[in-house]
Amino acid sequence: MKLGSLNLENRYILAPMLNVTTSPYRRFCRYFFDIGLVSCPMVYTKRIEKNPESIEKDLFKIEEENPISVQLIGSDPEALKKTIDYLESYKFDVLDLNAGCPSKRAIKAKEGGYLMKDLKNLKVLIQIAVKYSAKPTSLKIRTGYEKPFNIKEMAKLVNDSGLDFIIIHARLVKSSFSKGTLDLETVKELKESLTIPLVGNGDIINPISAKHFIDYTNVDAFMIGRESMGNPEIFKQIHEYLVNNKIVSFKNNRKTMEKYFKIYENIIDEFFDGISHPLCNEEIKFIDLKRNAIWLSKNIDKSSNIRSQLSKTKNLIQLKEILSNFFSFKS
Repeated sequence: MKLGSLNLENRYILAPMLNVTTSPYRRFCRYFFDIGLVSCPMVYTKRIEKNPESIEKDLFKIEEENPISVQLIGSDPEALKKTIDYLESYKFDVLDLNAGCPSKRAIKAKEGGYLMKDLKNLKVLIQIAVKYSAKPTSLKIRTGYEKPFNIKEMAKLVNDSGLDFIIIHARLVKSSFSKGTLDLETVKELKESLTIPLVGNGDIINPISAKHFIDYTNVDAFMIGRESMGNPEIFKQIHEYLVNNKIVSFKNNRKTMEKYFKIYENIIDEFFDGISHPLCNEEIKFIDLKRNAIWLSKNIDKSSNIRSQLSKTKNLIQLKEILSNFFSFKS
């Protein structure tokens, strides 16, 4: 499918998530389904302006993961310009601007979601991204800051921008990720007013919710983030339902978790084969496996204890010992 000038295999996108969508994680999710576009965790433009080499660990071997998006967050036009210039040496496919992050850090710095109430600066940032990036450009927004934005105003800003496509999380910035706050009506109205593709995001937790989101809003594609944590096959499950009307049930258990963990470890080992990561291979492997082991244990009966144990581990040996006991346990 096409998102502006970008050609993708399908309309599924893995969201950028800080401390989650590392390179091994992205490869892990793509192991089960050929996701159309994956995303690096957002990168702070001020950080790159001050220390450009710090980006190396985040974009390590990125050229092997096409199609892939790099998301930037910042409010300083000059820092954005310098960041784009520095990133041109990397091989990726989309430059994405973050105007939706609801974190306190982002709001205090007047970036991310704060830009939903500072459209003047947002417009400047978009102009810089479109002008100076050789890559297709996109924008990630929310439905507004404290109340839904003016549809006509936002549509005009986007339609006149030169952006290739736009991504919208169907919540207000102030709503963060609270349940019961999804606003599909604003997404629908924005879609009807746009001349560029719109990607939907927010509470797509299973095939049924994915179909409802698409049917109601008519978005061109959709992005999934948190629901992939612990269920890397969610893209495949949604695809089977939307294309073949087939429900692929997901029942997590110790055996499934063990299978996922072994796959993830193999992916990390392949990732590090013959190279040295700037932050030490063994340390990165431990951190990634620990985080994912905790996520992969969700919805398993009586798994709260294993998550507690895993969170306290200090090294890879401890982690594997605890998991070995957990996987071999006979109830």
